[in-house]
Amino acid sequence: MDRGRRELLREVGPPLLLAVLTTGALMRVRDGAVSPGELALSIALWLPALARRRAPVLAFAATAVLVAAHWVPAGLDADDLLPADLALWVTLAAVAELRPLRTTLAATAVCELLVLGSLLGDPLSAAPADEGHPVGLFTAITVAAALFGRNRRTRHALVTHLRERAERAEQERDQQARIAVAEERSRIAREVHDVVSHNISVMTALADGAGFALATDAGRPQAREAVAAIADTGRGAIAEMHRLLGVFRTEDDSSRAPAPGLADLPALVEQVRAAGLPTTLTVTGRPAPLGATAQLAVYRLVQEALTNTRKHAPDARHAEVTLAWDDAALHVRVRDDGTAAAPVSGHGGQGLVGMRERFGAHGGAVSAGRASGGWLVDASLPLPAAVGAP
Repeated sequence: MDRGRRELLREVGPPLLLAVLTTGALMRVRDGAVSPGELALSIALWLPALARRRAPVLAFAATAVLVAAHWVPAGLDADDLLPADLALWVTLAAVAELRPLRTTLAATAVCELLVLGSLLGDPLSAAPADEGHPVGLFTAITVAAALFGRNRRTRHALVTHLRERAERAEQERDQQARIAVAEERSRIAREVHDVVSHNISVMTALADGAGFALATDAGRPQAREAVAAIADTGRGAIAEMHRLLGVFRTEDDSSRAPAPGLADLPALVEQVRAAGLPTTLTVTGRPAPLGATAQLAVYRLVQEALTNTRKHAPDARHAEVTLAWDDAALHVRVRDDGTAAAPVSGHGGQGLVGMRERFGAHGGAVSAGRASGGWLVDASLPLPAAVGAP
């Protein structure tokens, strides 16, 4: 069922149901002897309620007029009220829910005037309360209808406010994630610049050496080796560029230090250990050649995971970094025994958002979560030979 039909059912359904129930109640009260006029009036009293949500004030006013039209000529006797007069309190609740407090108080006053008017139905009675006059009951129903409507209005406002807050929080979270990705891409681009510059400088030095070697016949073997090394270096640089093609670089020319790699991991672990977190580095399997940006991705992953351990799990007593080589991939695991969960997304985990992009560029994957009483970052990086295999 679409939204329009649900709204229509919500608006029309209750008055129709109440019209049937009050008409049945009227027939029971009259023992089946209901005049056509009373039957028509019982149904007509619910017609304004069909528009109580679109025009609550008009619906209430029309209902009040209908109640007064049949009740005042009857002498304001409570016994002459119809079960369908309940529609007056239904429309009052709608006014209280959908209109300001001032309008609600005015509608409540109109209802109470009609209620108090019932006291005039038996002016000779000296003690109407002792005879069980329903003015107290009618007043209680009037107040309850008004409070019910105001309560629904408050609840609706609260739900709307919470929904808007949730939507804003989701938008802010998405925006922070986009900003984190953009910043990480810019940082990757600067690091790619370092890798490419390094490869070009190596190729230039090899070309110069080959040129000097070609000056003599004895140097031609060395020249051929230098040319082959130039070709290998160029192919490696082209492969790195293809993997990261499309990443935009900012104009920040700072921090031109060579990009760290796997050889720098022992120093990183020693640095973390010196900062107070006992950390071990374990390497298993047979290492395979890995490109510069792939090594950089591994280094940054380990660095970010250990940093998160120090920041978000201060009770951690030990951290373990494992590099497991096999024929297909390099598996990197960073595990700690802290009780706090390091964030993997949002503002607190921007580094891991970038790590997923780094490893994804090489066909790898990164996951993070609690495991064995601590926090585990698990990543796999396919080896170049495995990536190129059919």
